[in-house]
Amino acid sequence: MQIILLTHEREATRPTNTGNIALQYAGDYCQRIIWSRVTPSSLLLDKLALEGTALLFPKETLSTETLTTEVSLENTDDVLTQHRELKQLPETLVIIDATWQEARKMLRQSPYLKTAARYCLTETTKSEFTLRRNQVEGGLCTVECIIELFKQANMNTEAQCLQVEFKRFCQ
Repeated sequence: MQIILLTHEREATRPTNTGNIALQYAGDYCQRIIWSRVTPSSLLLDKLALEGTALLFPKETLSTETLTTEVSLENTDDVLTQHRELKQLPETLVIIDATWQEARKMLRQSPYLKTAARYCLTETTKSEFTLRRNQVEGGLCTVECIIELFKQANMNTEAQCLQVEFKRFCQ
């Protein structure tokens, strides 16, 4: 499994960024690409073109009610129909690593993300991340998403390591 953190430029240096935990403790599986509205990463575009790559995207209820409204897309169906949804865990997952507000902006301003294959987490736990305001109900922070993905991939040792570090981070 490979995870690409598509990180908003301001997010990488925030003390509350949980993507840094994944990079530090699961660096063999995670890498960071800084998002650019003007010049998307060629590595990212190449990866998104592959069959085994998908954008991690919230469950349909969250995407329909929250993201489509707040992303302000002209046609609500665009978010749900311009992509193919993968049912099996892909080899590579792209996670938007940003605040929810920044993530919406990144999605809105990145046509290649709107049309990327999608993968949704199901049966997730409630978020334990309380270090930021304006959290989306039902949403997980970056490292919580990675923990869930590791569990789905039967990478239980890696998931447990990240869980321990995340709990330490939140204290």
